Amino acid sequence: MSGRYESRPMESRLQYSPVREKQRFQAVNRALVLIDRGPESLPYHIMDISEGGLSFRYLGQKLSRSDVKELSLYLNHELIVDNLPVKSVSDYRLRDNLVPVRRGSVRFAPLTEEQLHKLQTFIRFHTEAPLPIAPQQKKTSH
Repeated sequence: MSGRYESRPMESRLQYSPVREKQRFQAVNRALVLIDRGPESLPYHIMDISEGGLSFRYLGQKLSRSDVKELSLYLNHELIVDNLPVKSVSDYRLRDNLVPVRRGSVRFAPLTEEQLHKLQTFIRFHTEAPLPIAPQQKKTSH
């Protein structure tokens, strides 16, 4: 490669598995995220979190990407980190659930030093063991 940007066709999502820059941690059951959507806002359960972003589960209709601009982190009813800027990454229905549960994922936009420190503290005290890193494709011998 010459080091210049070269346009490439989009790879299939089935073949592409991005490597995460930050280790993800499973959130404790009482860890909640609130996306402020006005009076209809409800807290959602955080599934996993890292310094790069988080995923959460919720019931109901799919959230509009335009609604997901910032969020706040809670433990039970206690506000831990307020107004973290985010960008929606994905939102899909989880399979094998009798109730239609959705999983939303966001990445954090650039954070201030104070926001990053509060996020790191939240991760340190309100998560469980790190989640396993996605396995490399196994080599098969024929």
